[in-house]
Amino acid sequence: MLRFYSKLAVVAVGFLTFACSLQDHVVPASPDVYVAGYSHSGNGQTARYWKNGQVVDLLSNPHAAVATSIAVSGSDVYVAGWDTDATFSSRAKFWKNGVTQSLFGPYTATVLSKVLLSGGDVYVAGSGGTDSGYYAIYWKNGSPVVMNDSRNGWARDMAIVNGDVYVTGNASGSKPDEGAIAKYWKNGSSVQLTSGPKQVYPNGIAVSGNDVHVVGTANGDNISRGGARYWKNGVETDLSPSTYYSNAEDVAVLGNDVYIVGNVGNEQSYYTAVIWKNGVPTPLPGGVSASAITIVGNDIYVSGTGLNGFTSIAKYWKNGVPVNLTDGMLSNFTTSIFVVNP
Repeated sequence: MLRFYSKLAVVAVGFLTFACSLQDHVVPASPDVYVAGYSHSGNGQTARYWKNGQVVDLLSNPHAAVATSIAVSGSDVYVAGWDTDATFSSRAKFWKNGVTQSLFGPYTATVLSKVLLSGGDVYVAGSGGTDSGYYAIYWKNGSPVVMNDSRNGWARDMAIVNGDVYVTGNASGSKPDEGAIAKYWKNGSSVQLTSGPKQVYPNGIAVSGNDVHVVGTANGDNISRGGARYWKNGVETDLSPSTYYSNAEDVAVLGNDVYIVGNVGNEQSYYTAVIWKNGVPTPLPGGVSASAITIVGNDIYVSGTGLNGFTSIAKYWKNGVPVNLTDGMLSNFTTSIFVVNP
């Protein structure tokens, strides 16, 4: 009997060794990387996205067509964007798996900048109007929710945390010279970030704990330079305090670290894509602009654009390492990135 159990033990050890050997040689599945954007040629523009480098065209237009945001749930791919008609009036576009979706209510959607999935609900944010004007709006499952004090407004990004809906964008202020002031809204109620005649356009929002992070770009005027801005709980920081122009496009938070992406220019008006970590900029190799950021685990993904001569190249960076999506034969630009872990 002892000899029998000894043989069983040897077999068990051998099987365990074989199983461990197989496990050691299993290649981990790679994340799926989705990047939204558009191409530009002499024939117009094409709204499109890339999945792991393979392009999917959504809409071509001789005037303009842009995919501005992308989100994925299971096998469903949602893309927001816009195009223009022959008079160059913008028209909002929203696709699910390449099929145009409808938005309801009395407001005609003119542009969409964000699609967000939360708890089985689909949100898209942008701008919509009636005969009385246009407003910053998001649509939840196709139905509109209008932001307070958002006349002449545009909802440009949003986040949902613990059931609270945060939206950032711009709208007219209470004074005649306040044409585009920066705001964010929490559950529809506005928090004003700027005032005065300078036009400021928030582009991204992230919420971590009790902190609300907003980034955007201020236009210059005859008095002061425009450039990249960051607000934490309403307190403004100039990200690039130089004499040259800069942009802040998106923000993400990992632990105590705040990451912001955009670009900065120099005295020759050449631009470099950058990522700021806690206010310190680092160039992204081969990039002239960075459009969006997402963090999955400890990996940081940034979408952006590079150059091949005078032709723009769509690309993204994973932890600072560039991945080209196009070959530079045709100008392509990115706007958004979404990553799905296997």
